[in-house]
Amino acid sequence: MGISASQARLLTITARLTSNEYESQQISNAKMRLATQSEQASRDYIAALNSKCLQFMTYDAQGSAITEDLTANAIYQYADMKNQYMLVNNGGQAIVASADVKNFKNSANLDEFLSKYGISKVYKTSTLAENAQKLNDKSGAYTAWQNKIEEVKNATYSLADDKEVSSEVMYQTDKYTAKVAYDTALEEYQSALVKYNNGATINISNYIDKLAEAKQRYADTITYQTWAEAQARYVAKTDEEGNEVTDGEGKVIMELSEEYKAVEEYYEVLGEFLSEAEDLGCTTVEDTYEYSDKSKAQWYTNLWYRMNGEASEKSAAGLNAANYTVLDGHLASSSQWIQDALSQGLISIEVCSNEQVSNILDYQYISGTFATKSAPNNMLENPLRMKLRGINWRTTEFSTCSEFVEKDDAAAIARAEAEYERKNNEISAKDKKYENKIKTLDSEHQALQTEYESVQSAMNKNIERSYKTFSG
Repeated sequence: MGISASQARLLTITARLTSNEYESQQISNAKMRLATQSEQASRDYIAALNSKCLQFMTYDAQGSAITEDLTANAIYQYADMKNQYMLVNNGGQAIVASADVKNFKNSANLDEFLSKYGISKVYKTSTLAENAQKLNDKSGAYTAWQNKIEEVKNATYSLADDKEVSSEVMYQTDKYTAKVAYDTALEEYQSALVKYNNGATINISNYIDKLAEAKQRYADTITYQTWAEAQARYVAKTDEEGNEVTDGEGKVIMELSEEYKAVEEYYEVLGEFLSEAEDLGCTTVEDTYEYSDKSKAQWYTNLWYRMNGEASEKSAAGLNAANYTVLDGHLASSSQWIQDALSQGLISIEVCSNEQVSNILDYQYISGTFATKSAPNNMLENPLRMKLRGINWRTTEFSTCSEFVEKDDAAAIARAEAEYERKNNEISAKDKKYENKIKTLDSEHQALQTEYESVQSAMNKNIERSYKTFSG
């Protein structure tokens, strides 16, 4: 082999040796990264072993404790002997399950809401139950009557000179006229009574009737409200063609309005209901019945109170959804969401207490008895409506809730173990591949080193022979 060829070969071997050493260094670095990855996998696994999850504890029919993952669904599911909790957002709104929101929106009052969950009232007698149902069927009578009164107040009226005036002006005019008529009737009655007592032949009953009529007319004008009610009580009688019917003197015949007759029927039924209740010794309407499931009824009454406020009928807050918002169905079943939301302060927990419930009827008593249709108007608005008193929702720390318990997160541990094994297997496979590659590179390096030394030795001998030739 010539000197030039030997030099070229040495350069090639040197390049290969350099590349071999660089590749070995890269593999060593990769093996160091594998060691770091293995250490991180170990830390992740140890962290998972220490992870906890929240569980919700309840009791079965035998009183044995049972646990399940803490979710909104688990909290909201009714069960006897169970504390009632509510999730609340940072705006103070109850986060309510969509099914409960639907039932609430489709209920005008508490009774309708409870019926959505199969809860009904069981009255002490069948007649109480029948009259209660009649009252429910006629519940719109009062509203219709109030609307009729508002029509009177919003109407315009014609005076004797055909001048159009408001109801307030018409009221003042009628009040003055009624007062004059009453004073006149009273004076005529007193004058006739003196003559009657002095032996004159007078039909005193005619004067009494006339005075009674004038007195009632004047009483109807005592306030603007009583005047409006009196106006709403009667309407002009009409024939089949809709024409007003008059008497022999050409005066329009008046008759009771349909709205007034309906509200009269309503309070007639109410009177029968309350009279029987008093005979049975009931001091409140609540005493007349029991719920088919008392515990369940209280649970959903508490929910109604939180969403609607204290009224047993739908309130403005309830209609406007001011007190609640709808819980997404996916979040309702997620244990991860509720745990993260509670720990991060995105939601809070309220617990309900109703140890001293004392609901009261939303109307006044008269002389210690139930109000009747003879009571002033402001006592007559839906006498069966109640104010729900004694229900208390208070904010509490979830860490203090006895039903919320921490346990090892078995699912997280299982996932971490599987991930740890996967990463270790992957690291081991790569490490083995790197080891084989290093062995190959070592063998190649030794072979190249041996060849390098051989070529170097041959080239040195050639140079030595060449010097001897030229020197000779």
